[in-house]
Amino acid sequence: MRELEPGDPRAVGRFRILARVGSGGMAVVYLRRSAGGRAVAVKVMHAEFADDPEHRARFHREVAAARAVGGTYSPGVLDAAPDAPTPWMATEFLPAVSLREAVERFGPLPAGSAWSLAAGLAEALALVHRAGFVHLDVKPANVLLAADGPRLIDFGIAAEPGAGDEALGTAAGSRGFMSPEQEAGAGAGPSSDVFSLGSTLAYACTGAPPAAGSPVPVADDGLRAVIEGCLRPYPSDRPGLPELVGRLASPGPRERRTVWPPQVAAEIDRRIAQAGNPPVALPRSAGAPVPLVRRRALLLGAGAVVAGLGAGTPLVIAYASRRPGDEAAPEHDPSPRPTRSEPPAAESPAASPAARSRVLEFFLTGDVALTSLTYSVDGRTTTLEDVALPWRTAVDIPEYPPSVPWRLEYAHEPGAVGYRVMVDRIMHGQGGDSGTGGEDEGTA
Repeated sequence: MRELEPGDPRAVGRFRILARVGSGGMAVVYLRRSAGGRAVAVKVMHAEFADDPEHRARFHREVAAARAVGGTYSPGVLDAAPDAPTPWMATEFLPAVSLREAVERFGPLPAGSAWSLAAGLAEALALVHRAGFVHLDVKPANVLLAADGPRLIDFGIAAEPGAGDEALGTAAGSRGFMSPEQEAGAGAGPSSDVFSLGSTLAYACTGAPPAAGSPVPVADDGLRAVIEGCLRPYPSDRPGLPELVGRLASPGPRERRTVWPPQVAAEIDRRIAQAGNPPVALPRSAGAPVPLVRRRALLLGAGAVVAGLGAGTPLVIAYASRRPGDEAAPEHDPSPRPTRSEPPAAESPAASPAARSRVLEFFLTGDVALTSLTYSVDGRTTTLEDVALPWRTAVDIPEYPPSVPWRLEYAHEPGAVGYRVMVDRIMHGQGGDSGTGGEDEGTA
């Protein structure tokens, strides 16, 4: 998720756009928050496709399919305008990690998590088929791992059973995950989705789609049998969805299920926090008054430092006039220092999966909103404005040692604000103020 680009719309229909979530081959997805505080995903077709009858027809089918099956196992549709000059659809926003990203970053899922994934996806596809559609594009990128289970997304090429290429205008699907009959351009029915389910589960367990005609290298015997059954070359030989749902709901598989691996769960938590505090840069008028901010500095290192602060130990309080969100400059240097820096790209060494083994969390509560919030972890700084409380974010940090420096600074109108800093759910620092702002820093 990132800030809006210059060419992005600021409003779509009745929805005011806040941030850019991502972009695909057919559309861009944006984040919006409803008046009641609900996070909404707004999918807008790329302008260059708006005049293409085939793409418009495909978008119509996607809206119809999403409306028919949205809810428990896929995002629910809140509004849509497939006939607008630029078609769009608004759905429930799901802070989640795609299966493809989870496997690429953290490795294949353990067997317990794969059982949970299999059961959830089978139930999702059963609902899709009962609604009169086949998905036709079940693959890791279209499976979201949410906090409460998997979700199936992207009904862009969904069609009625047996419609095949006639409905799509061209052969469609994703090589490595679509069934042999779909790849051949024949009419694809529910059994085609069953094959794609097996391919997706094989990827979840091994990190790669299955090779045609080769054994599936999955250690769990029961899970391997489910996958191999789905991957049978002839549609009539594959199990039906009702059979799969019943099999995966049996006591044996149910006992084996576990939640997502810790690293995946931590990333989901981080995205939940990010959805509540999108990276929005709100304009501030040039003549707006700069509030007086109270700054409190307290070094929190090892636990002995905290324990050594007796009841009579004074805190050093400094007062400075500054613009909210700007780092306070030293007393001898009146020029402000920049505080915003972009986090490293996913492929940078600092963000490699091997370095992510602990989770640092900031959690703030209070009876007022923050006019600005800046947090820095290991030299990477993020600044937010107009932050509603409670607020929380989680950041992956390397295994100890080495120590990772962190810094937290916030400003607000008169009121009470408290904060906690935790590492792997263990308290690492806490405090608060009843004035107009605070500041803290330490190492983790």
